[in-house]
Amino acid sequence: MQAGVFRSLWKYRLIWMPPAALALAVLLHGLVWHAAQFTADHILFCPFYEATGLYCPGCGGTRSILALIHGHVTLALHENPWAVGLVLVVLLWYIERLAALFGKKIRLFPRSLAFWLTVCGIIIAWGVTRNFVPAMMPIT
Repeated sequence: MQAGVFRSLWKYRLIWMPPAALALAVLLHGLVWHAAQFTADHILFCPFYEATGLYCPGCGGTRSILALIHGHVTLALHENPWAVGLVLVVLLWYIERLAALFGKKIRLFPRSLAFWLTVCGIIIAWGVTRNFVPAMMPIT
């Protein structure tokens, strides 16, 4: 193909990109919905919980993501708030990368080492505490 074809496609991106983005969103929604149904039917159990009877910081993460996909935000936060936080961090990173493609430099994704060390400390503390406070335990 000639380079001129690509330039003309890029020139008219405001015409073809919105329908293409909508079609991609519908396709991805279908794929995620079916993957969520498959995961719900064949959910795997945490090996740490199976071996010790204690919840690890990741226990309930799959159920949390499934609840989020189905629109149950409060249930997702109760199952495992770190899974919801992970989705938020990935979304911020994606928005940054998307803006960079269009030449805009924005910084939404946290990069401070102190921030990430604090987050890791909170996750560990929460993972230990959730085994002793019944209200913090995931719904099984």
